[in-house]
Amino acid sequence: MEEVNIIEKLIKECNLGEMLEIPKRVFGGLLNRMYQVKTNNGIYAIKFLNPEVMKRPTAMQRHLFAEKVSNLAKEKGVSCLPAKIINDKTIQEVDGYYFLLFDWIDGKAISDEELDLEKCEKVARELAKLHKIDFGSLKNETELHYEKTEIDWDFYVEKLPNEKLRELVNKNKGKFDELDKRSIEALKIIEKNTVISHSDLDLPNVLWQENKPILIDWESVGMINPTMELIDAAWNWSGGLNYFDIEKFKVFIETYEKNSGDISDFEKAIEANFKAKFGWLEYNLKRVCGIECIDEEEKNLGEKEVVRSIDEIHKFEYYTQFMKKF
Repeated sequence: MEEVNIIEKLIKECNLGEMLEIPKRVFGGLLNRMYQVKTNNGIYAIKFLNPEVMKRPTAMQRHLFAEKVSNLAKEKGVSCLPAKIINDKTIQEVDGYYFLLFDWIDGKAISDEELDLEKCEKVARELAKLHKIDFGSLKNETELHYEKTEIDWDFYVEKLPNEKLRELVNKNKGKFDELDKRSIEALKIIEKNTVISHSDLDLPNVLWQENKPILIDWESVGMINPTMELIDAAWNWSGGLNYFDIEKFKVFIETYEKNSGDISDFEKAIEANFKAKFGWLEYNLKRVCGIECIDEEEKNLGEKEVVRSIDEIHKFEYYTQFMKKF
């Protein structure tokens, strides 16, 4: 209820009208919380930025940078949804909490079952378009955002309160050490070729409106090797989280390349992708350990994501043999 009260105060301070009903929680996000708010002026999506993440020294700067990128991407023709600018600000603050506000759009994220080759092509074209944008001086405001240090899995084995998760991480730490080292070496090679991009283009981060993709959730924006992001996106848009459809993967890659996309670092970019997956796994281990966690709901989400992430890492490792043959 505290979040609802804060959102009500936010609506008043931003002069968005009188609320017509209690804000409705929209479930599905893995990092921040989203609400739908109806007022007499319109319908809005309110993103309640994760308070633990916002404590990081660079968090505010990263969000501001992400909004600059998404706004420029929209100007250059990428189908996307930047946050509303209110009182000359993209990030709104109330009682020490931070928010992004958006006009509500009647679009929806698709499930794996709704994914087809046409949608793969459309997202791949948007990604190629994004990678061709010259962001000019914005390049001076960011850097490659993947850590190039090895993760100390033993630290989390000792800290984890959940015995099953502790055993799961302990059982996999040898394999993870090996993959982590390889991904760091690959990352050092391919980071010489980078672009500013979205960096988190999975199914939930694309809304579909009349069969048109709209790229949302730009918080992970940063410098990234274009082929590395391509492979991550192609993996997600070929069912990578639950299955792997080589035809969808192939169509995504070929569509991107036909639209002047860069695939020069293909094999090294595959190996570098493990670093991104390990980064998400480590973040969720921190949630479970209470290092970065706001409440029991987030801790439970972290536990589920640890299991899902480990499963995905194993699947990704298995299917790399087919990706490389492609």
